[in-house]
Amino acid sequence: MSLDPAVWIEAERGRYRALIATVQAVERYAERLRHFPSQVKERFALATVSAVLRSEGVWLGPERIALYQALRLATDDTARDLSRASWAMRRLMARPVQGGGPTDGVHHFLGRAHQADPQNVPGEDRPIGYELESMGRDWAAKVGLAQAAHPLTRAAYAFAQWRAHDITPWDELLEPTVAAVILAREGLDAAAPFLPLSESHRFDRHGLSENAGGAEARLEVFYDAIRQGALKANMELERLADWQARAQQATQHLSGRTPAELMGTMMKYPIVSAELVSKDTGCSRPSARRNLNLFADLGLIREVTGQDRYRFWAAQL
Repeated sequence: MSLDPAVWIEAERGRYRALIATVQAVERYAERLRHFPSQVKERFALATVSAVLRSEGVWLGPERIALYQALRLATDDTARDLSRASWAMRRLMARPVQGGGPTDGVHHFLGRAHQADPQNVPGEDRPIGYELESMGRDWAAKVGLAQAAHPLTRAAYAFAQWRAHDITPWDELLEPTVAAVILAREGLDAAAPFLPLSESHRFDRHGLSENAGGAEARLEVFYDAIRQGALKANMELERLADWQARAQQATQHLSGRTPAELMGTMMKYPIVSAELVSKDTGCSRPSARRNLNLFADLGLIREVTGQDRYRFWAAQL
């Protein structure tokens, strides 16, 4: 498959209808997101990171990632993948700044400590140090050659070039995917710091592999993944808006700050525990449990485990 940028720019013309449909879905999502509290973006970041990890065969739900983010809860067999997820969350949630994107320095973007001697890093089959810096510069230069393409096309091309440069081990998709969904948001304002992906996306090592076809076929997969992610996120925002209105109506008689803050937490995370609520709102754990039970009695949330211990709640959207 050709990585000539001219081929990808020509392929964009061949998939122009799909590109337009994707752009429209993204614009509707960004406009809708602009009317929500900023913390709602974390909900979509968690879902996106979880979806990408699943395409690797790593099954970490959004709630596991959220708990690790807030409380650093992990087991020995999940610690490495949760650390990777935490890196992805920091990148997706970072405020867009000039000179702070993936193409402005892969070494900094990946957050890897500079290590000039690979022999000092056992068990890591990935470029580091000067090798990584050289690869990153070459990758950014190649992506720059596609400047005439639409940002969505350029993001797909950046993903393909990342894989071709072997910056990340072949069985790991998180780093190139995070780079791509950040690059794809170019042209939007800070309301959408990245473009979300849904669990059903085919933006993976099969759908975008070298054997998946030419540039047009790979662009079709990429556009579809972004479009489906934006459409599903927009539907989620509509449900969240309805839920927020119901929650405000149902809790208007309650005093104290915790009920209002719990509403924000339930919109921020798809699933919560009492510990996560306590950390996010600053209330005590008994107060978190009390308010979670109160919200459940009001029909606003539901307990999803059916257990007496280690319980989790989700909003009744």
